Amino acid sequence: MNHAGGLPPQLDEIFARSDRMVGRRIAEEYLLVPIVGRAADVEAIYTLNAIAAFIWERLDGKTPGEAMVRAIAERYDVNDDTAMADYLAFIEQLQSIRAIVPADAPPRTNARRAGRGQTKKRQEDES
Repeated sequence: MNHAGGLPPQLDEIFARSDRMVGRRIAEEYLLVPIVGRAADVEAIYTLNAIAAFIWERLDGKTPGEAMVRAIAERYDVNDDTAMADYLAFIEQLQSIRAIVPADAPPRTNARRAGRGQTKKRQEDES
């Protein structure tokens, strides 16, 4: 898989869900909703497919990518290469919307870790 710009995520990295995003299963769909201030940003709701929801629910800040790939391959009966490609692509998407942080990063301070392949934190006015 070819990654454009920045360092791609690595399988030995461990990620946790950011406190700026919440995930909810509603009926048969799984949604990610960015939290802005004290309200949800309803113009930027993300719908996850089954594999993406499976990964999101397991981003616990303790499980490395290798274990996630094995779990995906087993659960969805796909080969390791397919599971790895799906995992890394989704992690890269989550990084781009700042939905995850490295497990060793303190909450809300992941900008200091941008050199480890994380999306650079943009300073935006969200008023």
